[in-house]
Amino acid sequence: MTNQLAKAAGHLTVLIAPALLAWAAWLDEPFLVFGAVLLVFPLARLAFGAVDETGPPAWGEGIAATLDRLPWVYSAVLAGAVLMLLSAISRSEPTMGSVAGWALSLWMTMVFATCVAHELLHRKRKADRIVGHLLAGLAGYPLLGYEHSRHHQRSGSCTSAECPNVTESVWKFAARRLGAIVHESLGARGLAVAGDSRSPAVRGLRVALTTTSASLAIFGLAAGWPGVLIYTIVIGLVSFAVQLVTYMQHWGLGDDNIEDARQGEYGWEDDCQFQAWVTMGLSIHQAHHRDGSRPYYRTSITTDSPRPPAGYVVLMFAALFPAVWRQVMAPALAYWRSQPTAPVSAGRRLACVTFYR
Repeated sequence: MTNQLAKAAGHLTVLIAPALLAWAAWLDEPFLVFGAVLLVFPLARLAFGAVDETGPPAWGEGIAATLDRLPWVYSAVLAGAVLMLLSAISRSEPTMGSVAGWALSLWMTMVFATCVAHELLHRKRKADRIVGHLLAGLAGYPLLGYEHSRHHQRSGSCTSAECPNVTESVWKFAARRLGAIVHESLGARGLAVAGDSRSPAVRGLRVALTTTSASLAIFGLAAGWPGVLIYTIVIGLVSFAVQLVTYMQHWGLGDDNIEDARQGEYGWEDDCQFQAWVTMGLSIHQAHHRDGSRPYYRTSITTDSPRPPAGYVVLMFAALFPAVWRQVMAPALAYWRSQPTAPVSAGRRLACVTFYR
């Protein structure tokens, strides 16, 4: 039981980002969360190492129930942190520096919020899915529920923009994918406008859109034009970040490059333990595609999955520069294709790029 409690405690790291946001608001330090995620989070691999490939323990009933409720606790903590942020913005004299800092810190916080929303949206209980839609709306990406359902239904498809073409930059992919999602959900004949209101997917989309609109209004009422500007920036950045993460998770693994991409449901899996904790298992992506209903605390890494040479934070910046991305990722892809059952782990090192040279 003691060993299980110690392992379960790691999942509490998902609360770090909203807790940091609340602390930043208390201290009036706009760049705190942004700086912590960029500079400290990648170093956590040195402390926590890699995911245990034997899988999570057979959780006791009480521990499993607690972990199952953690997304709800997270949602309450995030809501409190956002209220503290609004108070901090409203009581201080806005500058372009502070607006930029709060926008970047809130963006980082909300990117992690989409991971928690993602977990809830996959659950069978209606209440869980509603909270997932509310959380996605608050995070500034109300299309998450529709987009992710589409993503699983068309797994491996480059034509429908669920996987990037191997020659495609993240900029082109993000524009292509987001354009398709917006058209299908918000267009004149999209789900939000013309969808059947009896459909759970349509109701969820409308709940999320209402939440985003209400959040924007609350930011404006509580913090004036700085609040509106901050939240508008967050909406744009989170929308792009979701496409960026999809690009990192599926580049080179689509049906333009892998013959059985649709059947294999391949995804890059980073085995950093801390990253798996703070994303609620989203970084263990191939396993998630193959069993999307499995809760985050029971998901284990796939032993034959392609492994990226570094964590999400590092690769996010690499992806912004197509030449750098190809130089870093092409050797990793070639290695996996030649030795799919012998994945390379960085262990407690920050990167395993050298193994793919």
